[in-house]
Amino acid sequence: MTTLAPADQWSRCHRVARADGVAAALTELASAVLPGLLPCGPAGHAIAPPAIAAGAPLVWVDGVTVVRAVGVETPLGVVDLPGGAVELLRHRTADGVNGFVPAQRAAWTLGLVWLRLGLSEELRETAMRYLNGRRTGNSTLLQQQMVKSTVADGLIEHLEVRAVLTGVGPGELPDAVLNHLHAQLTTADRALVKLLGASGYLAGGPGQVAHVSELLAEAYCRPEV
Repeated sequence: MTTLAPADQWSRCHRVARADGVAAALTELASAVLPGLLPCGPAGHAIAPPAIAAGAPLVWVDGVTVVRAVGVETPLGVVDLPGGAVELLRHRTADGVNGFVPAQRAAWTLGLVWLRLGLSEELRETAMRYLNGRRTGNSTLLQQQMVKSTVADGLIEHLEVRAVLTGVGPGELPDAVLNHLHAQLTTADRALVKLLGASGYLAGGPGQVAHVSELLAEAYCRPEV
């Protein structure tokens, strides 16, 4: 049995995501919620730093309980990102429950939204720094009306997500709301990456971080029925 994360764990995970990237933030969240274990999403997918992926027993987050998984079905690759690489995996499930409680799944899914919010906010800051350093005529790209509007839209999405998350504990938001928050972050990320031009799509760059962030939502969100 694991010890669930304290109330301030979400803000800590959020800060780590902004400062240190995907791998460090996933390590922070996994250590707090499911220490020593590798959580898999509803379809068996897992995204984790190599140290966790290699040495942790597998658990299966199916939206109600966490059950054992057995065997790697498909290693999907390794993505090198600022702050450390992450592995993409898929596993088979096994029958039966191993004693993990639904609260652990709730803690993981809530923490994941906070993690993605941190990544998305850092993407916004990266875009603003880039745009403020690029000039067109007598002003910077950041001063262009369409660009400012896109940045403002991203900020609004971030503020809305933060407002919903603030003061909320694990299990207090239904899956439909969590999925909607993930969708807001994905929308913001896609728009912000475009502001970076070609530099946003370089391997290991901010666009790839945003892509992995989106994969986290797809891997661990419970599909709505």
